[in-house]
Amino acid sequence: MPRSTDSVGEFTRELLDRGNITLRSGIEHSVQVLRLHGVRHWFSRERDAFAQTLKTALACAVAWELAKRVIYHGHPQFHAVLAPVAVLITMQVTIYQTFRRGLQQVAAVLLGVVAALVIGRFIDLTWYTLSILVITALIIGRTLRLGTQVNQVATTSLLVYSLGKGYGVERIWDTLLGAGVGVVANALIAPPTYSATAAKDLADLADDLAQLCRDVSKALSTKWSGTDTRKWLERSRALAGDSHDAEDIADQAEEAVRYHPRRSALEQEVNRVDQAAICLSHVSSQLNSLLRGLNDLANGARGLPATTEVPEALSILLLDVGRALNRFGRLQIPDRDSRQVLEELKVILTAAADHQLSAIEDMLPMGANAVEKWSVHGSLLDEVRRMLYELDPVDGPHSLAIPEILPPPVPSAST
Repeated sequence: MPRSTDSVGEFTRELLDRGNITLRSGIEHSVQVLRLHGVRHWFSRERDAFAQTLKTALACAVAWELAKRVIYHGHPQFHAVLAPVAVLITMQVTIYQTFRRGLQQVAAVLLGVVAALVIGRFIDLTWYTLSILVITALIIGRTLRLGTQVNQVATTSLLVYSLGKGYGVERIWDTLLGAGVGVVANALIAPPTYSATAAKDLADLADDLAQLCRDVSKALSTKWSGTDTRKWLERSRALAGDSHDAEDIADQAEEAVRYHPRRSALEQEVNRVDQAAICLSHVSSQLNSLLRGLNDLANGARGLPATTEVPEALSILLLDVGRALNRFGRLQIPDRDSRQVLEELKVILTAAADHQLSAIEDMLPMGANAVEKWSVHGSLLDEVRRMLYELDPVDGPHSLAIPEILPPPVPSAST
C-alpha cells in the first residue's frame, strides 16, 4: 500500500512540476519578447489570438442564450451548456474544418442517441450492457470515419442511456444549434487564416533559436564543458519539435484559405509563411549539427583529444546568427518598423561576412591533431555560414519569407 501511495504522489508531483515549468516558460518567453521588441510589437504578435478568443467567447454566449430560449431544457437549464460546447469544438479550426467538424459532431450525436435508444429498449443498464453500448458506439464511429468525434458517439450513448430519451432529443437540438452558430461565426466574423498564427509561432521560434545562439556564444567566449553541450543539445531538440509544430500550422494555413472569402488576397501570405517555416527548420537542423560538433569536441569523439578550446571567431559568428534570427523573427509580424528591421538584418549579415573571412584564418588549427581538428572546426564554420545564408533576405534561398515592405514615402516638392 505505501508503494502505491508513493507512486501516486510521485506522479502528482511530476504533473505539478511540468505545469510549473510550462507556466514559467510561457511567462519568461513573454518577458523576452517584451524586452527584445517592446509592448507594441508584442501586441501585434498576439492580436490575432486575442481576436479569435474574443470571437469564440461571444459565439459561446450567443449559443447559450439561444439554446435556453429556443430549446426546452426544464429547470435547471444546465443542459443548455451543450450548445456552447459544440461551438468550441467547431470553431477552433479552419473554415473547412469547421464545416467538417460540425457535420461530424452532429452525426456523432445522432448515432449515439439512436444506439442508446435501440439498445436501451431491449436491455437494462448494467456494467456489461454499458460495455456493449460503448463498444457498439465506438465501432460505429470508427466505421463511419468520424475523426475526432468518434468518442462523441459513445459519450452521447451513455448520457442518453442513463438520463432518458428526452435528454437525447435535447442533445441533438443543442448540438445542431451550437454547430450552426460555430460555423456561421467562424465563416463570417474574422475568419481564421492561421497564417497569422503560424507567423507568430515562427517569430517566437526565431527568438528562441536566437537565445540559444547567444547562450552558446557567451559560453564559448568564457568557459564551457561537455555538460553544457548536452544541455544545449536538449534545448536544440526541443526547438526542433517547435519547428515541426510551426510547419504543421503553416500547412494548416494553406488549408485555411480553401473556403476563405479573401482567398486570393491571402495566398501570397500563406506562401510567405511556408517559406519562413522551411527556413527556420533548416536553421534549427544546422544549429543542432553545430552543437553535436561541439559535443564531439568536448568529449574527444572521433579520436580527438577532449578540448573546450575553440577560436573566438566562432563565438562572434554565433552572436551574428542570434542577432540575425531576432530580426528575421520580427519581420514575420510586419509593423511600421519593418523597413528599419530589414535594414538591420542586412547590416548584420554584411558584418557577418567580414567575420567569416577572419574566422577562416583564426580557425586554422596548429600542432598535434591539426588535421582532425580542422575537420571539426571546418564543419562548425560551415554550419554557421549555412545558417547565415538561410537568413539572407537578398541572396538567400528564402527571400520570399520576407514580407513585402512598401518603399518609404517620397518627400513632396514643397518640403
